[in-house]
This record gives sequence, C-alpha cells and structure tokens, in this order.
Amino acid sequence: MKRVIIIGAGVHGREVAEILRHQVQAVDAAALLGFVDDDKSLHGTVIDEVPVLGDFSWFEGVDRSEVAVICASGFSQARRVMVERASAIGLSFANAISPLVSLSPNAKVGQGVVMCQNSLACRGSVIEDHALVNLGAIISHDTQVGRYATLNPGVNLAGNVTVGEGSYLGIGCSVIQGISIGRWTIVGAGAAVIRDLPDNVTAVGVPARIIKGNV
Repeated sequence: MKRVIIIGAGVHGREVAEILRHQVQAVDAAALLGFVDDDKSLHGTVIDEVPVLGDFSWFEGVDRSEVAVICASGFSQARRVMVERASAIGLSFANAISPLVSLSPNAKVGQGVVMCQNSLACRGSVIEDHALVNLGAIISHDTQVGRYATLNPGVNLAGNVTVGEGSYLGIGCSVIQGISIGRWTIVGAGAAVIRDLPDNVTAVGVPARIIKGNV
C-alpha cells in the first residue's frame, strides 16, 4: 500500500493530515508519511506530529511508485499549480475522505479529492479530480462538482447543479436546483445563486449578482 505525502504544510494541509489519521483509525488506509513544502523554514520541523520532509526535491530520492500525494490548498488556482507540478514528475494522487462524510455508494469521486467532516454527497453526484468539499458542505443528487472546484464550509448545492472547473464557492452560499456555475467563477459567502453564472465572473449577494467579469 502506498504511503501518502501531503503537498502543502499550511492550515489546510494540517486539516488534511487530520482526515488521513482518522481514515487510518477507521479503515485499513494508507499511512501518512509527511508534508512536502517549499518553505525552507519548515524543513525538518514537525507539525501536529507530522514531519516536514523537505521541498519537491525530496521526491528525487524515493521510489515514486510507492508514494501518493494530496495537494492541500484551500484555493482552486493554487491547488491546480500543485497538481500540475506533481503530475509533471509522475506522482499519483490519493484521496482524503473523512470517516465522518456521508457519501452515497452511487456517488462518483475522482482522484486527489478532499472531503472534510460532516460533508455529504448524495446519489448520482459526481466530484471530479482535486476538488475540495469543506466542512458541512452538501452536494445533492445528480450534482456535478468540477475538477479543482472549492466548496467552502456550509455550501449547499441542490439537485442537478453543475459547478464548473476551478470555481470557488464561499462559505455558506446556496445554489438552487438545476443551476450551472461556469469555470473559474467565484461565488461570495452567503450568496444565493438562482440563475446560471458564466465562466470567470464574481457574483455576490441574495440573489447573487455579477459584480466582476462578464455582465
């Protein structure tokens, strides 16, 4: 079984480490080996009982077929950069899904996905590669969450919603049934999305209105 390395030793990386420790306690899951981070001041330290092994050059000294990584950033764009860097040197990806997640057996989950405590994904939902589903987020039936998308704590997606690649949904926002949110779009905290949103815009408020990008 592969050992897991978390890329990124920041706050979100520590949250991912906690999920992985809970996985090991609950099931026969892969062991967490440590963090990799470009911040040299962290190298050789121990964070929450997990060692910081070094920067990306650490992977040069290991058999990459024996490790898998999770890219830990709470921001979609930063996570994509991490993933592209890891992919370029042939690393594979693991998931971090808390045992406290309610995940339908009819849901589909990609690789590199993080699902935090008390989040929920209903039947027919799809969570694509490297998406982040944060604390208490709800993904209703037949909803698709695109790769690199970020659902912050308390996001509520109704049925048949589509969240495009890289989109960032702020804490506590809601999206009504059948709505489509474009790629790399930002939805502000507490917003209520009742109309489709295009790519690369920022929308805020109740109901959500576009304040930046295509109007």
